[in-house]
Amino acid sequence: MFKLIDEHFEEAIVVALMALMSVLIGVQIFMRYVMGASLSWSEELARYFFIWATYVGIAYAVRKDAHIRVTMGTDLFAAGGQIYVRILTHMIFGAFALFVMYQGWFMVEKTFRFGQKSASLGLPMGILYLAPFTGFLLVVLRLVQAVVLDLRSARQGAVR
Repeated sequence: MFKLIDEHFEEAIVVALMALMSVLIGVQIFMRYVMGASLSWSEELARYFFIWATYVGIAYAVRKDAHIRVTMGTDLFAAGGQIYVRILTHMIFGAFALFVMYQGWFMVEKTFRFGQKSASLGLPMGILYLAPFTGFLLVVLRLVQAVVLDLRSARQGAVR
């Protein structure tokens, strides 16, 4: 069970959010062009699903080792050296993610404290501002996993 969650957690969330977003947009199109009346809340909710899917998708990219990076410089190193450069890049990315979480938490806390609500749905905007914090928390967890795997590879002399 844990392996299933470990391998597909972010993927399942992103797929669910994208499916819900697609359904909402489809309903909005149907209502607007077939029924002649639009829903005031569907576009806002679809936008919020998109924002959440984007931040969770960053963690998914880290999990799949598909995040953006330049490998031209690291390709010059031997296989053993490449692992340590990867670990360094993971740590730099992790520091950035922790910074985003730190700043994001203040934004979430302030938004909840002031009681700001969304325009159409009346949802607390703090829920929307939790997306970067949550997404980068998942990024940090996935980066820790990547560092552990790279350290194991370095000890065994294999390249991941």
